[in-house]
Amino acid sequence: MTACSKDFLSEKPVTGIYAENLLVDYQGFENMSNSLLYLVRCEFCTQTIPLGGSEFPTALNCNMSTLWMCGQDNAWHNNRTAYYQHQVVPKLITGMTDGQAFQSIFEWLYKTVNVANMIITRAENPDVNWQGGSQEVNLQRKEKIIAHARLIRAWAYRHLVYSFGPVPLSTREIVGSTVRTDWERNPIEEIYGVMEQDYLYAVQKLDWREEGNNIWGNQAVARHYLGELYLAKGDPESAKNILRPLVEGNEYYLMTSRFGSNKANDGSAFMDVFADPQYAHGNREVLWMFPNADKTEVSSGYTSGMYQRNMWFNWYVSLSEVTALTHSAYDGLTIELFNQVNNNRGVGRCAISKGALDLYDWNGQGGKDIRYNNDAIVWHLYFMGEDGQKFEILNEEGESLISTEITPNMVDDSYPNIRNYNWPSPRKWQWANPIIARANEAGQFNDVPYLRLADTYLLYAEALYKLGDSKAVSWINRIRARANVSNAKESDMSIDFILDERSRELVAEEERQHTLIRLSWENGGDERKADNVYKSRVRKYNEVCGRSGRGCDDDVTPVLFPIPQDFINSNTGRKIEQNPGY
Repeated sequence: MTACSKDFLSEKPVTGIYAENLLVDYQGFENMSNSLLYLVRCEFCTQTIPLGGSEFPTALNCNMSTLWMCGQDNAWHNNRTAYYQHQVVPKLITGMTDGQAFQSIFEWLYKTVNVANMIITRAENPDVNWQGGSQEVNLQRKEKIIAHARLIRAWAYRHLVYSFGPVPLSTREIVGSTVRTDWERNPIEEIYGVMEQDYLYAVQKLDWREEGNNIWGNQAVARHYLGELYLAKGDPESAKNILRPLVEGNEYYLMTSRFGSNKANDGSAFMDVFADPQYAHGNREVLWMFPNADKTEVSSGYTSGMYQRNMWFNWYVSLSEVTALTHSAYDGLTIELFNQVNNNRGVGRCAISKGALDLYDWNGQGGKDIRYNNDAIVWHLYFMGEDGQKFEILNEEGESLISTEITPNMVDDSYPNIRNYNWPSPRKWQWANPIIARANEAGQFNDVPYLRLADTYLLYAEALYKLGDSKAVSWINRIRARANVSNAKESDMSIDFILDERSRELVAEEERQHTLIRLSWENGGDERKADNVYKSRVRKYNEVCGRSGRGCDDDVTPVLFPIPQDFINSNTGRKIEQNPGY
C-alpha cells in the first residue's frame, strides 16, 4: 500500500478497445461514430423478446420499427403477436406494463444517448489528436464528430418522446461518478429545447453528405428532423425556413426516371429508389440509408442483417397452394425457389390496412398509381414451371391468391393473432438471396433507405398549409406526379389529406405513431382522447385496431408506451410516475 503512487492506480487499458484508448485521435472517434450508427441501424434489426405460454415458449424476434409503424391507422399486426397483441386490440396494451418489447426500446435508445454523450464529452479533451495537419482542419474534424453525435442524440430523443412522453433528459456521459438513481421525467418542452440545439449544431457543422455518401447522418437529415420538430412546437414559419434549402436546393431531388441495378427490369423509378438507396449509386432522393453486407461475402466483417422484409412481406409459404408446389430440378428446395421467384422471404408480422389500401383510389386513381400496382404491392404470386417459365399461382376458382377479404380472426377479440396469409404486402423491402440454398434464411443483406426527400416534401407542405400558403399543394403534387396520378387542388388540402398522402407514399417506412401523436398533441391535445387525430384515424382506416370496443373509441386506452417497471423500481432516489392507463 505504501509502495505505489496514486498515478499508478489510473487505469490505462492496453489489451482491449475501451473509450480510454480509442477516443484519443480522429480515427478512434470515427470508429466510435460508426458504432453509434450501428445503434441507429438497430431500428431495423431484431431484439429477442422472451415469451410465455405454451404456443411460443422460447423467444420471438421482432424489430423495433414495427412498434411505431404497425397498429396505427395504416397497418395491423398479422402474425405471432405475443407482446405485440395491442397492434390488433389496442386496449390490450394496458396489461403490458412490464412488456419486454417496450423495455428493449427504452434501454436501446438510452444506450444510444449515452454513447452519443460519450463522444460529445470526450471530443472536448484538449489532448485529442485530430490528425488534421492544421488547427483549421483539426477544428473541422472535431466539430463534425460532435455534430454527428448530437444529431444522433436528438434522433434518439425523438423516438423516446413519441414513445413514452416526458422522459429523463441526459446530456452527459454516464460513468461511475455520474450514475444516478434520482432521475425525473423532464417536460417535453425542455427535451425539445435540447433537440433543437442539437439539430441546429448539426445543420451548421455537417455537409449535405458526409464522407461523400448518405450513410452518415448529414445536414439534410438534420434539417428534415428540425423542420418536423418546429411543427411539433407549433412554429410552421421556422419549419418552412429550415426545410426550404433542402427541398428547393439541388443536392437532393425526387427520382423520376429509371436508374440503378433494377432499371432493366419491370418496375418504376419509385421502386428503383428502394433497390439502390446509396447516393454513390445514383440515388438523389434518399437522405439517409443503411448499408448492409453479408458476412460470408465481405472479408472485413459485417453488421447483423436487417429484417424489414420479414416484418412486412407476408408468410405466403404457409398457403396450401404454395406448400403443394414441386419442381423436379429443385427437390427439397421448393420454398427457396418460391422465395427467389417472388423476390422476397417474409413471415408477415405487419400488414397494410384495407383502409390504407383504399386510399390509393382517391379521385379514382388506384389503377394508375405506381405505388399501388404489382411492382410496389404484392397482388399476385408466382412459381417456376418445369419449362423454366414463370406462372401465376391461382386458387381453385382460378383467381389470384391475394385477397383483402375480412377473415374471422380479424374480428375475433379473443384471438389477437390474425395470420391472414392471403393479404397483400408492400415490396419496398424485398430482397431474395441469390444463393438458392439460402433463400429461406431470415437475414436480409441489401442496402435499405431510412429517410427520403419525399417525406421532407410532405413536412414542407404541412408547414405551408398551416401558414395558409396556397403553394402547399404543389409540393404534394410533385410526389403525386411521380406516382403517375392526378394533381390535388388547393381545396383538397387538409391535415387529413396530408396524412392520407403520407400513407400512400410512406406506408411501411414512416414511423406512423410519431406523426399521429405529434399531431394529436397540437394545442395541448391528449393523445388518448377518442376525438384526436390518432384514434379517429385508426377507427376510420384500420379495420382491425379500430373496431368498436378495441380501445380507439374511448378516452382512456393508452397510446404512449409504459415506462419500464425495472427503471421505475431502480430509480430509488425519486418516484417516477407511470404513464396514465397502466
